[in-house]
Amino acid sequence: MKFKQLILALGVAFLLSACGLLNGDTDDTQSTPTATPAADTAVSVPATPAFTSAITNTNPAANNTLILWLPPAISQHAEAGTVVLNDQLLAYSANRPDLELRIEEKPVTGPGGILSYLRTGRNVAPAILPDLIALPADMLTEAAADKLIYPLDDLIHPTLIDDLFPAAQEMSQPGDQILGFPFALDGLTHLAYKNLPETPVFTNWAELIASGNSFVFPASGESGAVLALQFYLAADGQLLNEAGQVSLETAPLVTALEQLSRGRNNGFISLQSSNLASADSAWQTFQSSSFNWVLTNSETYLAQRSAEFAPGFTAVPGPGTPLTPLVNGWAWAISTADPVRRARAAELLTTLVSADNLGQWSQASNLLPATQLAMAQWPADDGYTNFLRAELARAQRNPMSQSSPLLTALEDAVFDVITLTESPQNAAQNAVQSFLPE
Repeated sequence: MKFKQLILALGVAFLLSACGLLNGDTDDTQSTPTATPAADTAVSVPATPAFTSAITNTNPAANNTLILWLPPAISQHAEAGTVVLNDQLLAYSANRPDLELRIEEKPVTGPGGILSYLRTGRNVAPAILPDLIALPADMLTEAAADKLIYPLDDLIHPTLIDDLFPAAQEMSQPGDQILGFPFALDGLTHLAYKNLPETPVFTNWAELIASGNSFVFPASGESGAVLALQFYLAADGQLLNEAGQVSLETAPLVTALEQLSRGRNNGFISLQSSNLASADSAWQTFQSSSFNWVLTNSETYLAQRSAEFAPGFTAVPGPGTPLTPLVNGWAWAISTADPVRRARAAELLTTLVSADNLGQWSQASNLLPATQLAMAQWPADDGYTNFLRAELARAQRNPMSQSSPLLTALEDAVFDVITLTESPQNAAQNAVQSFLPE
């Protein structure tokens, strides 16, 4: 298999995409240069490399290509993961000398995004469209409805689906078909702690906020909204009304926000939380301050812990039992209608999600593998690995995508409660009313 790869540094411009050339313009979101580098020229800087390859065969009749589109969020999530994925693709290429593997990097959304190119390119130049793509799992339904991806039911072995963690299984089959294969999970929130005399044991949230410790969390960002959502779901809150429309219920949302309000009023939750929008910023504040507790997530903890600073960790206690973890995911999806190319794409997909490959890549990328066998490849003597395995076994799919109006409503409600701008009752009513018809 021909596999011509340019190793580029983060921030170095990528090759012009074929779709962009057909449209006669470039996509600014991809920092596209005005000319394509020669296929055998290595543009280098040894920082985080990006994946791309030169197009050397544009004859669709040859039908000997396999095209893979990767978003930077996967190909460049961590430098070590980029190297591992590169090695795995090279190994696959070496085993298939009859095929030409093309790897192109494209963002997920926007005019130059994967779904946008699939929509416009299928009627303009279908021969240059990908066979296999990586997408956020919450986009699978939309992509399938627009016939941009095709079911995997007859293309992958059922044991692969059986090996997925429960949340990932739900992501793969939002309906009665397997729309994609989740391979990475993220967004799993939990608590981290430091400077405590002994390992803390709290059976519920009330005990934690009464402990006399201090807590910081990203109250103006997605993680804060997810925390409120976890409390809301624990109070049996529903996210759809009787008509199947997105909505919130007042009573369970008041109950959820009261949990945060109590922590704020007794001094457990710091007002500084209102200035923090990301898990990374909360971690830095936690590490450099006297705060004992922080709300973090798995990818931040994995990326930030070190031999010098490795805080303790525990699940977030709820009203009576630990809150159910919520996770987002990334999935492989097959995007070609051609049955021969579809089979090739399934072969590459199966190779990349093998236990060894996925286990090695996910650990190097600080992302959680979606399959149990891949998770078993992580170090068994690492207490955090064992904690993550147990959390993934009980985690559920996060029902709130980054584009969901739920996210905005809950972010606003949490911020108002933590800044004491609104009572839990008023903040809940404001959030609920944002979904009512005007």
